[in-house]
Amino acid sequence: MTQSPVRGNEALTGKGTSDKGIEGVDLRNIMRYFPSAVTEPTGALDSGELFGLTVAAFTSGSLAPPLVLICIRNESTARDLFTRAGRYCINILAKDQQKIGEIFSLAGEGGRFLNLNFYIGKGGSPIIRGCIGYIDCKMDQIIAVGDHTLFIGEAVDIGWEKKDPLLYIDKHYVQLEEHLEKNQ
Repeated sequence: MTQSPVRGNEALTGKGTSDKGIEGVDLRNIMRYFPSAVTEPTGALDSGELFGLTVAAFTSGSLAPPLVLICIRNESTARDLFTRAGRYCINILAKDQQKIGEIFSLAGEGGRFLNLNFYIGKGGSPIIRGCIGYIDCKMDQIIAVGDHTLFIGEAVDIGWEKKDPLLYIDKHYVQLEEHLEKNQ
């Protein structure tokens, strides 16, 4: 049995494309069903000020050279901090680190590193202990794209261990096995 592909206004359950075209809220509504690992990009200014936030928009960009990228809203205070620092570290959270994701997703930088178990990596950015892994980067490119900025970093140090990830889907933190059980 073959199924016809869904096209244009033949949306499965959403509203489809309006005469105005696709709006940002529409894209956000569909992307919330795309599961992502919870990552905490962190950085440090030369003054010693630490900063970071929770980001779902993270991916590898190239293997040679080893590049990764994060995407941050232009209105975020972290955008300017990452630009000034010229470096960052991607911390990929393990399933037991939801509280860290919640703290780092709050507005403002204050208090994110209080009582957090971390150390400063070779690249000069904070590395959160207990993560699945980290990718410590020096800034390669900063590209403004619409209402976001892409920060492309070249990996200068990495570390990892096999652990289950903390995921984010449909506005909720989930653990992989919980999500699979719930949706069977």
